Amino acid sequence: MNASELTRKGVLLGAFPIMLANGLAPLVSFVDIWVVGNFVGKTALAAIALGTAIYGLFYWGFGFLRMSTSGLSAQADGAGDERAVQAHLFRAVPLGVCIGILVFIAQIGVIAALMVFFPAESDVAQGAGEYLRARLWGLPATLGSIALMGWFIGLARPKRALYMQIVLNFVNAPLSLLFVVSYGWGLYGVGIASAIAEWCGLFAGLVLAGAEIKRRGGFERTVMSVKSLFDMPALRALGNANGNIFIRAMALNFGFLFFARAATQQGTLFLAAFSVLMQFITMTALILDSFANVAEAHVGAAYGAKDERRFDRAVRLTSESTAIFAVLISLLVYCGGGYVIDLLTPEADVRQMARLYLPYCALAPLMGAAAWQLDGIFIGITRTAAMRNAGIVALAIYLLAHYILAPRFGGVGIWMAFLTYYVARALTLLPAWSNIKRDFKT
Repeated sequence: MNASELTRKGVLLGAFPIMLANGLAPLVSFVDIWVVGNFVGKTALAAIALGTAIYGLFYWGFGFLRMSTSGLSAQADGAGDERAVQAHLFRAVPLGVCIGILVFIAQIGVIAALMVFFPAESDVAQGAGEYLRARLWGLPATLGSIALMGWFIGLARPKRALYMQIVLNFVNAPLSLLFVVSYGWGLYGVGIASAIAEWCGLFAGLVLAGAEIKRRGGFERTVMSVKSLFDMPALRALGNANGNIFIRAMALNFGFLFFARAATQQGTLFLAAFSVLMQFITMTALILDSFANVAEAHVGAAYGAKDERRFDRAVRLTSESTAIFAVLISLLVYCGGGYVIDLLTPEADVRQMARLYLPYCALAPLMGAAAWQLDGIFIGITRTAAMRNAGIVALAIYLLAHYILAPRFGGVGIWMAFLTYYVARALTLLPAWSNIKRDFKT
């Protein structure tokens, strides 16, 4: 569907496969937590909570691979530049794999440094390290995959991103059960199962990318030339976008890691409940992100075509859907979250603690909807400097709120400050909106 033909039905049809793909993305960690929570024990559950939080630093920290690729590909597609569309793919995916390899090589020092940030009990820290050492085998595939998914999303081909996630989860779930229940490998078993699944997902995505290139008219031979891949204006655009989004992602990741650290300081029980509740936060974010991803493709294509009417329509329709689904998800989490908590852990004290803070999870969709939607719009037009600046200011607001609220209200204060962070992320982006509209006219 062209951006000029975008309708409310089109938004939903475009968002649904992305919603499934995004929802399946954290299912790897969800399955890991379910297997550990039901077959290993409470201490291991706290350990995997810490391990997945640290792994999330790599996943989201290098999220610029998806975001920049999505925005640049959408704009190239809107401008009708097929050579640039393919060039963005051949630059981004190898870059992701190479970054993953470098992190894997440096993992001993990286894990040790990150563990210093978290004051976890010794057995929890040891278990988290064991999980990470296994999971990092799949990091090159993870980073290559998120770049590839960004390319699919930017071209408004979300079903191909969904198929990648289906393959990944189809492999991960049975391997996790096999390695933990049958082989007794514990935390290492769920980690290595996830790593194997990530590589399978990447290989499936590369096959799908080849089919997409064929559908679009075939491979452009000039794309693989040195002149094309190392085109300086294109590399500068990619470098600026990646650099700005990386700084913004680091600020965002620091915020989430700070939240995890605050939970760690509350003890093993609070941390175990936190690991369960964060599944609601993650799933909520990735579902609402589906509408932001639709905005990325259609807003970016409209921007590339210099069509302000298409731009405004894409912004309005995707924002309406985001607001409606935010309300629905909030109600669903509040009313049905207790059943999911019981599914994730059989521990009575963990269930009780998680239920205590469930209402704050239910508020997250309402408080964060505007932040996710604005991110999608700004990514689509690669207005990354504004995202960088807003991310830094929002983090400062969050830290200030935490140090005011947490000492006074304890666990409740920790969650209240975290919700404040969502609001700050949206408010700090709004000042740049007038510049976007002005640039359309000039």
